[in-house]
Amino acid sequence: MDEGVIDRVRSVITRVSPSQAAFSELVGISADKLSKSLNAVRRFTSLELALIADAGDVSVDWLLTGRTREPALPGAEPNAGDEIRALVDRYATAYERLRLLGRRPALPTLPEPPAGPPAAAGRALAEQAVAAVRDAGVPSLGTLSTAGLAAVVEQVFAVDVAVTPLPGGADALAWQSAHGRLVLTDLTSQFTRQRFAIAHALGHVLAGDAVQPLLDQHLAPGRQRAVLEQRADAFATAFLMPTAELRAAAARPVTDPACAEQRTPAPTAEPAQPWALVTDAAFAELVGAFGVSAGAMAARLRGLGLLDAARAAELSLWTAARCQHGPAGRSALLARLGAAQAPRQPARLVGELVGAYADGATTLVPLADLLQTPVDELFAALVAEQPAGRRGYADEPAFLP
Repeated sequence: MDEGVIDRVRSVITRVSPSQAAFSELVGISADKLSKSLNAVRRFTSLELALIADAGDVSVDWLLTGRTREPALPGAEPNAGDEIRALVDRYATAYERLRLLGRRPALPTLPEPPAGPPAAAGRALAEQAVAAVRDAGVPSLGTLSTAGLAAVVEQVFAVDVAVTPLPGGADALAWQSAHGRLVLTDLTSQFTRQRFAIAHALGHVLAGDAVQPLLDQHLAPGRQRAVLEQRADAFATAFLMPTAELRAAAARPVTDPACAEQRTPAPTAEPAQPWALVTDAAFAELVGAFGVSAGAMAARLRGLGLLDAARAAELSLWTAARCQHGPAGRSALLARLGAAQAPRQPARLVGELVGAYADGATTLVPLADLLQTPVDELFAALVAEQPAGRRGYADEPAFLP
């Protein structure tokens, strides 16, 4: 394996763990395999690189190439602002074309954002949002996959969600107008960051913060000073881990037999404290089920009074590897890491453009412009998906773009 990869892995080990053996246990890679990989006898697997990246809070791309995208600071990336404007303009153009065709449905009115300190206001806004999701017939929000989360956001809040490369090292972009609401999040190997970024950007939209394109770079929950960012952080935390769902899940018995040994409270005559009931195994299952980082879960449980400060500090250091046990857990983790690096088109908006084309209201150009796909390729793809008996219609002028 490239010596640069090994050097970068060693730098992660040095930074996050007191020894190579301790790091091996932390990420769930056997000491023998780790030693051989660090000595170029064997190659790191994709899963191992993902686990190392998670432990070091870096990207797999950085481990492999050493490259990282810096924030769009003045003088650093002069074209980043132009790229962001061009990206937003693609969606704004699609909204305007549909509006002119009379095919853009009116957006539901957003409630007035709650007043008060930013953290409390964010949590209150999340409670409103969770209630809206429940009213739409979605029984469980916290345990949705990222794709499911994006679909619910589109369905319930009429916010178009896309997963696409973002310029300038951004985690997410939020923007809203009279005719469209938009959340974009970056492709990444860190799926928990991606989920948080979607929820964080949604918080900005629901609070009315994103009348001008709002870029979120290097989100650091709990460490941001701007009032809008603190409110969006609090929203994202409470939205991804709804209070009722999390309390119910924390009270359920552990079901995964492959979980780490359970922490059993010592016998006592005193009533058990709530945090004494959150065992190691229960915490691991909660992190896996809700698709958040151990730090985010520990902080949320602490905020709900289900962990004390010392226990929350201990659990917040856990890695994804420690929370995903056994072959099934590792397979689920790898699937999530892969899914986070797959692009996603805004299904609702794409559906409206496809519908307009199918009804003969417009050509394929608006859809091709949004997807950045040549019209001929898009046309060929749509024709190829038609039943064989209907492909002859492709020769009719009325159907040409």
